[in-house]
Amino acid sequence: MNVSNVHGAIDALSSDENITTACKRLLQQQSFSTQDDIRQRLIDMGYDDVSQSTVSRLLSRLGVAKVPNAYGKKVYCLTVENEPVQVGSSISSQIEFITHNQLVVVVKTHPGGAQLVARLIDIQPHAEILGTVGGNDTVMVAPKDINRIEQCERVVKARLGIPA
Repeated sequence: MNVSNVHGAIDALSSDENITTACKRLLQQQSFSTQDDIRQRLIDMGYDDVSQSTVSRLLSRLGVAKVPNAYGKKVYCLTVENEPVQVGSSISSQIEFITHNQLVVVVKTHPGGAQLVARLIDIQPHAEILGTVGGNDTVMVAPKDINRIEQCERVVKARLGIPA
């Protein structure tokens, strides 16, 4: 392999990492319902040669799944277990209230929001949380110890970007 081929391979790897990073950042910041929307946004960002199959490979590499948002519309979402969750105002604005009854923490959401909220709570295990059950507009969070229910409620609020 000559030197120019080595540099070409390094440049290709570098640009592949850049487009992957750009795609990941887009998914963390915005909602997309189609691969073409993602493709168009990447083109707008200067990634000229982006095909639908390239976007499909990027989504697969990033562990992206299509899940219903708070309004029931399916959007692409990062789901890799070790992916740090960044909760923005779009999630916290979907929550009506969080409370507990000495046995479980209850998170009341707008219709269709509970499954996503439960996933955000579950994505990174925490010592205070045993598990969650998400319905349509209600999430029930079981604490590991009911004597520490208030600590569990604080963890849930922190995960969802709600002031304690």
